[in-house]
Amino acid sequence: MEGLNRIFGAAIIGSSLKFLSFHLLRQIFDLSAYYVEATTTDLQAFAQINTVHFANAQAFVDGADSWIRRKVTLISQSQILDNVDPATIQRVARTFGINVQTVSVGGQDAIAMPAGKADLKKILRFLDEDYYQSALQSRNFVTNSKGPA
Repeated sequence: MEGLNRIFGAAIIGSSLKFLSFHLLRQIFDLSAYYVEATTTDLQAFAQINTVHFANAQAFVDGADSWIRRKVTLISQSQILDNVDPATIQRVARTFGINVQTVSVGGQDAIAMPAGKADLKKILRFLDEDYYQSALQSRNFVTNSKGPA
């Protein structure tokens, strides 16, 4: 195990596998059960959620890469779009310099999802709660991993 820890930054502690790089670890172990990507059907369902609006849902589905598919899965699992209204998402996003636009669809506010991939990824990353503010100096950060405090 010491060799695995040194090479991959991973160790078994109790009954848990702790690791620094999912990317490196999945090169050795089959971690597909923990690395779920949204299917085309999942993406289509996500595009139909009443709190998001895609001007061209089919272009979103067709252009979804592996990263977008993983984020859609994580966002769907967290149910953030069910629990936080678009106006709150828009307001909080501003504190991180993220421009979230809303539109009215059927009399209800929805997040206008951008067509550009870079802007879309920024919003998906925000919805997956990858942005956070430090407790002591209130500085904004982006993370690529989450662990409970």
